[in-house]
Amino acid sequence: MLNIDNYSNHKKNQILLGLAIVLSLILCVELAIRAYSFNLEALANSTGQYIPDFSKTINKIRVGIEYRCLIIIYIIWLIINKNKKRDISFIKILKNSSFFLLIAFISYPITTDINLYVHYGLMYLNGINPFINAASTFTSKLSPFLVWKQTSTYGPISQLFFMFSAIFVAITPILGIYVFKLICLLFHILNSSLIWQHLKKSPHKANITIAYLVNPFLLYEQVTNAHIDILISTALIILIICLKNHNYIAAIVTAWIGFFIKTLPIIWLPLIFVYLIKQQRWKIIFSAVCISLGIVCATSIIALPTIDAWRSLLNPGVGEKVGDSLYALVKSLLSLKILNFSLSLQHTLYSIIKPIIFSIFVVSYLIILVKPYWKKNYSETNLSISIGWVTLILFMFAAPWYCSWYSSVLLGVVALNIHSKRFAITSIGFCIISAIA
Repeated sequence: MLNIDNYSNHKKNQILLGLAIVLSLILCVELAIRAYSFNLEALANSTGQYIPDFSKTINKIRVGIEYRCLIIIYIIWLIINKNKKRDISFIKILKNSSFFLLIAFISYPITTDINLYVHYGLMYLNGINPFINAASTFTSKLSPFLVWKQTSTYGPISQLFFMFSAIFVAITPILGIYVFKLICLLFHILNSSLIWQHLKKSPHKANITIAYLVNPFLLYEQVTNAHIDILISTALIILIICLKNHNYIAAIVTAWIGFFIKTLPIIWLPLIFVYLIKQQRWKIIFSAVCISLGIVCATSIIALPTIDAWRSLLNPGVGEKVGDSLYALVKSLLSLKILNFSLSLQHTLYSIIKPIIFSIFVVSYLIILVKPYWKKNYSETNLSISIGWVTLILFMFAAPWYCSWYSSVLLGVVALNIHSKRFAITSIGFCIISAIA
């Protein structure tokens, strides 16, 4: 009976693999066609206005269906293989996953964010500080492809990777883009390797590593579209490993490194400090405070010399905008024709509801923050899960402008804490909703 079940699962895996390969190739071609048409339209655009990702809605819908089908296939594969035990090396896992990694790398980004990244890098190479000067003040070969033209919302460490990629724009802009994509691919492999190493004693380490490595959501958002959030994933994975190994100073430094990639990690620092206070690690706290002040001072001198430069990291260009968030949903519901609310009433109701939604995050954050004091056995593992919960709650209740790839950082926390079923199920569910919405 066992052999029959194994054979059945093997056949199902073969079918799923075949479908995944075909869909991946189709999606890769679709993105290449989109890239060609988008590049032609952007170069011919003299208005400076936003150009839609797809010239025709039907093309966007078709690509969306292909991507969502890949996610469905992946979920089915997870369910079929949830109890399967494997004893293979990371190199073997990498070799078996190489097709999907290669396709993710080859596929042209659907987002224009990567163009902005490299453009910021060109600004710095030309002696222009992108934290003080808006992207619109500098003209490069990538200028026709920019949608956001504000000052940089990505920290000085991100800027180093942008600068390196920008060096290759002198040859051709596409080479600069693919150099950055290569960096993202290497970091995705690094993240998977870190997870593998940390789970070396777990019987499910191979399954978890494979699941992370070939996750369509991660490959699409962090490798194909090359969002900077992949570096935040790296910072979060390293931070959690440092905490579990009791390397608190390293964890705090990692959080600061993450902050200078993108601002999100700043919300993790109070959780770590409160935990250390509860543990009465006064020497570590003193050292951490001194190191933190040193980092801030050095950054102010080197890259962020003014208040406006620091403020740039908070994404001021978004302002009161909403997108793909609970706030956007509320606005959409208030504007329904069936309700027949006037614009002034919509504005009034939204101004009342908005702080209520945000207060959910604040209250939840404070509860999680003081959790070490009312939970008797609160370990570094609990702290790492709390960091995951705080990040998830931030996305849900404190991000009026939300993008689907933000939640991809949660999957690293899930992989390192798969035993926390409530957090794992909630985070995976949120990621799936983000991916298919």
